[in-house]
Amino acid sequence: MPRILFAREQRKAENKFTDFFPDAVDMGVRMLRAGLPISTAIRTIGNEAPAPVDGVFRKIADQVKIGIPFEEALASTSMQVGLPDFRFFSVAVTLQRATGGNLASTLETLSDIMRKRRAVRLKAQATTAEVRVSAYILGALPFLVTGTLLLIQPGYLTPLVTDPRGKIILGLAAAMLTIGFFVMRFMMRSAVKI
Repeated sequence: MPRILFAREQRKAENKFTDFFPDAVDMGVRMLRAGLPISTAIRTIGNEAPAPVDGVFRKIADQVKIGIPFEEALASTSMQVGLPDFRFFSVAVTLQRATGGNLASTLETLSDIMRKRRAVRLKAQATTAEVRVSAYILGALPFLVTGTLLLIQPGYLTPLVTDPRGKIILGLAAAMLTIGFFVMRFMMRSAVKI
């Protein structure tokens, strides 16, 4: 249970980061176009972006401030965050600093791609909403029918508990419900992950 709760909270934090990250990149693009260096842009994003994006950029700026090379601070933070969008950002900034070029244009393109991916992901979630509701109804149906039978005719289901064959049937039914739940969950998640 703690692992499930932790994974759920981590997913929420990652989704929140993914939602706010393109705006933070756009803020950096505007500062780069104004002539500020990337290190100043990252410090400003760390001070002004919404959580949890601000903490990530503040961490990079603090590491640079104490003497860690910029590329190393960016790479270590990228590994800790672990999101593909932030890894793309990290690689783009590192490559542009090493080879030169228009970093603002590259980051603007990256921000646009992140927004489009988010739009596709939201569209996939909306498309699978009906399937999710159907899955919840199908999953709850056996319990509703069992509860109704227990209210209407309490003795009708006693052979399932008293007879050894009934216990086998109950075990098979529970196993099939569990397998069906995980199959539907896998199908919905694979449709939403883009």
